[in-house]
Amino acid sequence: MKTVNFDYAFSTPHVLTLCRPAASEKVLTYTENAGIKFAWTYGSAKNDYPRAWTTHPFDSAMFLEFSVEGESAPLNRWRRHESGAPCICAKAQKNGVQIDTTIIAGKTGIIIKTEFENTADTPRRAQAQLAHISGWVVSNRGWVDGKNNNLLLSMSYGRADRMLALALGADDYLMYGVNKGDTESLPPMSNSDMGIAPHSMKKVTPYFYLEAGAKKAGYIILPYKKYFADLEAVKTTDCEKEIADALSEWVRLLGRGTQFDIPDSSVTHCYNACLADMFVMMERLGKYKMIACGTYEYRSPGAGEPMEAAIMLDTLGYTKESLACTKMHIEGQDDDGAWVSVAEWGHEMWGLSFMKSAAVLEHYKLSHDREYLEKYYPYMLRSTMWQHRARQSTKDSPQKSARGLMPRGMGDCGMMSNGDFYGIFYPWNVMSVGSDMHTLEAAEILGRAEDVSRLRDIIAEAKTDLLTSIYDNLADYGDFVMMKSAADAEISSMYGCLFPFFPTNMVGADEPIIQGAVQFIESKRMSEGGLPLGTGWQQDGLWVAMALSYIARTYLRMGLYDKAKKYLYPALNHGSPYVTYCEERGGEKGSTNTSGDLQHLWTPLSVCQYMIDAYWLDTDAIHLCCGIPDEWLTEGGGVGFKGLGTYYGKANMRLTYKDNKACLTLKTTRPMEKDIILHLPTGEVSVPAKGRTEIKYQG
Repeated sequence: MKTVNFDYAFSTPHVLTLCRPAASEKVLTYTENAGIKFAWTYGSAKNDYPRAWTTHPFDSAMFLEFSVEGESAPLNRWRRHESGAPCICAKAQKNGVQIDTTIIAGKTGIIIKTEFENTADTPRRAQAQLAHISGWVVSNRGWVDGKNNNLLLSMSYGRADRMLALALGADDYLMYGVNKGDTESLPPMSNSDMGIAPHSMKKVTPYFYLEAGAKKAGYIILPYKKYFADLEAVKTTDCEKEIADALSEWVRLLGRGTQFDIPDSSVTHCYNACLADMFVMMERLGKYKMIACGTYEYRSPGAGEPMEAAIMLDTLGYTKESLACTKMHIEGQDDDGAWVSVAEWGHEMWGLSFMKSAAVLEHYKLSHDREYLEKYYPYMLRSTMWQHRARQSTKDSPQKSARGLMPRGMGDCGMMSNGDFYGIFYPWNVMSVGSDMHTLEAAEILGRAEDVSRLRDIIAEAKTDLLTSIYDNLADYGDFVMMKSAADAEISSMYGCLFPFFPTNMVGADEPIIQGAVQFIESKRMSEGGLPLGTGWQQDGLWVAMALSYIARTYLRMGLYDKAKKYLYPALNHGSPYVTYCEERGGEKGSTNTSGDLQHLWTPLSVCQYMIDAYWLDTDAIHLCCGIPDEWLTEGGGVGFKGLGTYYGKANMRLTYKDNKACLTLKTTRPMEKDIILHLPTGEVSVPAKGRTEIKYQG
């Protein structure tokens, strides 16, 4: 059976953000062979303007490294905790000493536990060293009072007495002068960044003397918000308990949602890590909660992938968190009805109205909460009417291809209009009409007859104008045609080329522009790791999320199951050993060409989305297991899930396959309205399910 190995990870440093679930206090870690950098801001999103793009500069940074017998002990392995929790497990080895460090966000702060084991026959001296690499001059309190050699204070960038780090459990805390071993001379005054040079006034250095065969452990606490006056209290921190409690908190959270039975433990680990990252990127924003797009530059809410993440969380049983994170976006509407509000950083990306309407409609379909749909239907209707007026304003445009379409808007996602970020972009226009289709569906559910008639006319006109423009300006490749990104520009990104079919259902899968898009994707040069190049801004790079989110998931809906399945393991293998993914990157193994945050939202989101579709896909029928690798059944003993949100309530499923025979049990809390197509290694099997809540099948 295949396994995830991260063979195509991008280059170091690898980022893992440490925090408690949905917490405002977040610390970014950057790992490389030399050690681990910790960087954080004293600010948070609590006081940010809702829907604004806000980056919080780092206020403090420190660097952790190890040595044995005076020789550097570089890290030779790092990974995320097996549970999927955002917890660093790293190893080093030097001169017979094995070093294991575990780092996690606890209640008091970041807890760093380091264990040293001397496997040599003679004694060894080992040390950790945490250097303050930002700020000014003296950080180690021992330079001042001669006794607190295990304490670092901020000195600058905030209150001078703020605790940065407190080390506990070591045999000693070494102090050096300007030159190593010189305890007489005073440190030089300097206002420059002193990096990780050996000056003790900016470091805490826990030291351990290890007899042959001995094991010892020490701890370093990076408190969230403690001051020198809190020193004695922080010294009493039970670090072991904080580590255990932190892991337990994450395990309970991940266990509260849908549980997938995945025969490959490496994929289970990746799925849990990707799900955990939804809560890593969640935090308080004023009176709202938000899901951010990333953990540094993109630590801000957008109405794109964060809304899709909220839909996914709703499906997986985290309904309370989902509703809390969509409220800000859904209620963020201008007085004139524009749902792509000028106040949010995605303004003029017309397709974002689709993300908002999809969240409303999907929650209704999962919950059957009519009161919820009644509350937010007016937002959908106002948006549709605003978009209708916007399209009417372009009817007489001198640019024929723009007539009846949304006005000039922002492309993003690699789309450009002859070098211009703004233009008439087809994918966003498709999504805009798709949001109107959501409004119509909601009106039909609620029985708004007058609205239904008017909405059908609006949508028919918008679709006609849009499809006419698309087909009048096709990208013609001889053997096939496809939709361009913009009418009068070369294709700059394949983003959105499948949107008319999925997710909008505006046209069928057999439409020439959809069949052509598949041929275009398949004609693209593939990376060494098996993903199509040129999916975003980087013409010869990878936007890993797109392989799963919009290509593989579309293939599943087109019945191209084998094409979809081939992307799962390659997508996972392009992450870091922390199961974190940069936004875009070069296609080569170990690529140094990265862009966006090194821990970005979209790829972990796409992994979770794909897993849902792979097990349960509700289209013309309920397709079970259409996206899982065949070997999960032929070699793994069985698959299943518990507590998956569906249009028929919560569902539990278990499927085993042995000697070419399948055994299926399935339960839902509401009667199913479609039959089941069961996807097995030997082919598809139709199983009657309409009107039933329980299925037992053997065959």
